[in-house]
Amino acid sequence: MKKLIVTFAAILIFASSVKAQSLENLFKKYADDERFEFVSVGSGLMNIASALGGVDKEAKNMMSKMKSIKILTLEENLNSHLANSFIKELDNIIANGEFETIVESREKNERTYIYKRVDAKDNADMLIVTKEPRETNVIWLKGKMSKQEMQKIMQEDD
Repeated sequence: MKKLIVTFAAILIFASSVKAQSLENLFKKYADDERFEFVSVGSGLMNIASALGGVDKEAKNMMSKMKSIKILTLEENLNSHLANSFIKELDNIIANGEFETIVESREKNERTYIYKRVDAKDNADMLIVTKEPRETNVIWLKGKMSKQEMQKIMQEDD
């Protein structure tokens, strides 16, 4: 019985680490692909920006919780093989990564989706995905934030 419990626990730990790594793997896979534009901003640059002024105390507090912002942009027709493959891969990560949809917007030919997730260790991820006929953008904000803090931010925007 102990072996069964240990095996089950190991599978759960492995499954949760796979979910966390999926986004990281997606960005690593396409960051060096010349067909994509890639930008990564670490916490150091965000702290410098908030220290330069013009940022209120609440925004500084939120920025201090952010570890990184990563952006992938594909300028290619949504019907192309590459765009379809990339979007399918991203959709699988979102579906399997326990993300919650917090915004879904459709305006003419543009679609915008915002997803969030916070795990038991307060690792927070927010994804902003925009799909246009000739461009797909994925913005990944990664930080350390409790579910309550994330909820508070969502309520402030209402």
